[in-house]
Amino acid sequence: MKEDLKRKEQIKEAAKKRQEKLDDLEAKKRIRAKIEADREERRRKAEEAKAARDGLPPQTVSLPAAPAAAAAATGAAKTATTAARTEARLRLQVGAAGTITKTLPVETTLFELAQMVQEETGVVPTSFSTTFPRKVYEGNVDFGKTLKEAGLVPSAVLIMK
Repeated sequence: MKEDLKRKEQIKEAAKKRQEKLDDLEAKKRIRAKIEADREERRRKAEEAKAARDGLPPQTVSLPAAPAAAAAATGAAKTATTAARTEARLRLQVGAAGTITKTLPVETTLFELAQMVQEETGVVPTSFSTTFPRKVYEGNVDFGKTLKEAGLVPSAVLIMK
């Protein structure tokens, strides 16, 4: 009887530990979802503040917030936040002209970026490259790609040639 009692006690302890682990995982998921919701709220507030500074009407973007929060709850937060990005921050090294920092919509093509750089600097870009991972975007081949397709979202440093 003592052995049966001991075995039952061990089974109860193992079940209790399993339940604690499940509770911990659920708590972590809730915390991740809360963090993601807070990030989205801060991003939205920053966009509103930026729009107010620039004198533009605030843009209401509620659609990306819902998929990001839902994905965070399921554990796929990283891919959802990348997919929900609407802007890309680019730092362009333009040789003698120095550096240019731009924030552009992710649907902007590399060709449009090259046109903007040409208007600002007067230099015609023939290619862009990144340092890590090493990638070269040639004018005749890759300039039709969007920033998202080229993997330049959410931010990147491009060297203009």
